[in-house]
Amino acid sequence: MNPTPPNIVIKGLNVSYGDKVVFKDFDISFASGRISALLGGSGVGKTTLLNAIAGLLDFGGEIAKGEGAISYIFQRDRLVPGISVYKNLELVLKSVIKDRQERKKRIYDMLELLEIADEAKKLPAELSGGQAQRVAMARAYLYPSDILLLDEPFKALDTALKARLLDQLVRLNRLSPRTIVFVTHAIDECLLLADDYFVLGENPAVILSSGAVSATDRRLSSKELSGVREELLRALSL
Repeated sequence: MNPTPPNIVIKGLNVSYGDKVVFKDFDISFASGRISALLGGSGVGKTTLLNAIAGLLDFGGEIAKGEGAISYIFQRDRLVPGISVYKNLELVLKSVIKDRQERKKRIYDMLELLEIADEAKKLPAELSGGQAQRVAMARAYLYPSDILLLDEPFKALDTALKARLLDQLVRLNRLSPRTIVFVTHAIDECLLLADDYFVLGENPAVILSSGAVSATDRRLSSKELSGVREELLRALSL
């Protein structure tokens, strides 16, 4: 994990599924150490863009993202079913932290932060959907990566818990900076979490709107956020 996470610079991206062209000569950049939100209608290519960054599909064009590792939180938790929550998290640390007690401390610190320390001994099948997604978040942030990709990780959570976890993710990224790109359909998630936003639309995809969320007051009632909210509503209605 690098002390300064990389920029992600995408130039001339081309992705097709059969006859459907999702991206054609598409350019976009995500700044080092910042949290960028991707918004837009269903099927516009948001998850496809994450998968291209992660190297999970074939594409044309160039994606510069440094040589460091990538963590990915998918829409489904993808936990290993036959082992406990603790063992799921330990799997990603064994190769980088040899001391067992140090691994244990890091795991339990993360579980406490995400409010699921009491679930450490449970199997994934014994968790609620929201709990399982929080374990997936813990796993992704425990792994020493430079880039973190998130595909709608908060949609299974209630409003109060989501707000707390969004705040914790911001704090985690201050303590251990990564370049984060997350997909969401929820304007409130963008307003609470993002440093930058990009609204995708049309087919093939284009950037309908982009900008920074520079408010110091991140309460949803904040007047500082009203301009960004209005712009997001305008762009998402196009």
